[in-house]
Amino acid sequence: MWVTTHVLAGLAIAAALGGPWWLVLVAVIVAHVVMDLIPHWDYTKTTHPVLYGWCDFLAGLILWLVAWLVLGMPFWLAFMGPVSGAPDWDVLIAELRGKPDVHWFPSHWKRFPHGSSGRAWGIGVQAVFMAASVVVVVAARPY
Repeated sequence: MWVTTHVLAGLAIAAALGGPWWLVLVAVIVAHVVMDLIPHWDYTKTTHPVLYGWCDFLAGLILWLVAWLVLGMPFWLAFMGPVSGAPDWDVLIAELRGKPDVHWFPSHWKRFPHGSSGRAWGIGVQAVFMAASVVVVVAARPY
């Protein structure tokens, strides 16, 4: 899934659990793996994956800053958003190196059953995850 989707899901998990930090950390990393199993569409299959990747990372960074600085989430809670999206750095690094099949995170390995779908369905799935994550962050009010 997109970094933005993972960041929002990480923020939602952190907001819902509220602590302890080690439990939230484990939960957001496990959530990354589980979300990668769900059929979705990735921009890595486009002609401009690096451009889309940078835009996605920038959007994830902005969402983290909004959660922390605008909504007032405690830093450690808000930081779980980027932690949840961090494994996708290996996707962007692989694309930048021209080796799109070389990854360090297990759910990005070729042998991992990474969920894949068509563009319309896959974007819709991620939009639902993002919307649900925003609802959880707002409802949990960890700020």
